[in-house]
Amino acid sequence: MPVGSLLRTCRHSFFTGHSVMGVEDMTEEQKKQVTALRQQGLGYKKVAQILDISVDSVKYYCRKNALTGKIQPKTATEGICLKCGKKLVQPEKRKRIKFCCKECRESWWREHRKDVNRKSAEPIVCAHCGKTVLAYAHEKRKYCSFDCYIEERFRGGGSK
Repeated sequence: MPVGSLLRTCRHSFFTGHSVMGVEDMTEEQKKQVTALRQQGLGYKKVAQILDISVDSVKYYCRKNALTGKIQPKTATEGICLKCGKKLVQPEKRKRIKFCCKECRESWWREHRKDVNRKSAEPIVCAHCGKTVLAYAHEKRKYCSFDCYIEERFRGGGSK
């Protein structure tokens, strides 16, 4: 090893407090431990401290073995549909799904529309039937439903 690189290596280990072990010097046991600790969700620094090897060695090994990024510990990946109760398989690295299909989602939201916490909702009176409903302030709603709109617009109006 050239003297310059040896001095850099010694200086690096002195200032960082890590040993001067490279990835090629890691034992098979250490490699297995790095993999296990990363899958438990530990970061590079924590793994390096536990195994007493350099952070760079851990990073290099993780890059070579697809253990990079923020690794979350494995959790349950199943759920149930809020509408029909069908079992759901949650996709990895995506938002948790609540419904099995579009029809269940739309049906559930139609049935539970009043349960939504609408902080900016204001009461309006339907121009056709006189029913009071909540609508968001930015909406320019005049009717409580599409049926009331059609009735008022195309069938001559008047109360039901």
